[in-house]
Amino acid sequence: MFSLFRKRENQLVVPEWANFLGSDEYSRFLKSLDKYFAKKGIVYQISEGVIYVKEDDFGFNQLGLANVAQLCKLEGIGKSDKLVENHFEGLIRAHQFDTRFKGFVEDFGKVKEYIGVRLYNDNYLDQIGRELVIAKNIAPEINAMLIFDLPDSVTSIQPQQAEKWDVSIDELFEIGKANIRSKYDFEISEEDLGNFKVWFVQTDHFFAPNILLELNEYTKMIGSNGSLIGVPHRHAVIVYPIENLEIVKAVNQLIPTIKGMNAEGPGSLSSKLYWYKEDGFIELPSEITDDNQLKFMPPEAFVDMLNLLDEK
Repeated sequence: MFSLFRKRENQLVVPEWANFLGSDEYSRFLKSLDKYFAKKGIVYQISEGVIYVKEDDFGFNQLGLANVAQLCKLEGIGKSDKLVENHFEGLIRAHQFDTRFKGFVEDFGKVKEYIGVRLYNDNYLDQIGRELVIAKNIAPEINAMLIFDLPDSVTSIQPQQAEKWDVSIDELFEIGKANIRSKYDFEISEEDLGNFKVWFVQTDHFFAPNILLELNEYTKMIGSNGSLIGVPHRHAVIVYPIENLEIVKAVNQLIPTIKGMNAEGPGSLSSKLYWYKEDGFIELPSEITDDNQLKFMPPEAFVDMLNLLDEK
């Protein structure tokens, strides 16, 4: 067993891909990997957030580490042994099911129940190849993509697979949305962030962002001037209904909150703040400067809306 990392003055140097972990946390994470792969008798290497193994039970020889490392950070690094084991054992089960699934993937009657929709960012689609997926852009940087929601994995539906079913893409998206809606619940709560309240959607599953696909049905979360929306990762959505100039406080606090949650993950989606109206999602550009100052550059339509708002 060996891992690729360096030590400096007896302290482990944390690579950029794992910068959300402290040195001790990263060390503990590596030990959990060593423990798991030693138990499996698998020799591996780590480089740039990818673990390289011989293609065997996993079905791949390159396995990403960022999401499982983010999960260990979120759940507590002391639980990393179990979290690492659960993650990689899930990959093995997924590979085994996928092997069987390929035997009937052309039979729409058999695969219909597994069709779903999940939201991904532009970078993910560019990484795997947009020509290999079926996706619709629903907001700047965010796309709804057709997937197979399998027992231990989520995989993209490829265009050539869908062509053999003789079902329209629009119908597949409706089937996918309905399947996810029927399988998974959203935990929606109103949370006090000090100076204002937000609606907070959180889930243990991967589909919290799917609420964006039917947000207009959640009328309590939509203000008379729309809502501010944050979709930092697959487990959370933040919604602030816009009614008055309290929105100024909300913008100043939500931007760094969303960026921080996005950096922590797991399953990071977008660090952006959006303005939701009946006609869709509009990006509200911002950045946090090196001296920790917030720069907010909203579009003209958003400024016009602000000018019409009352204090209360």
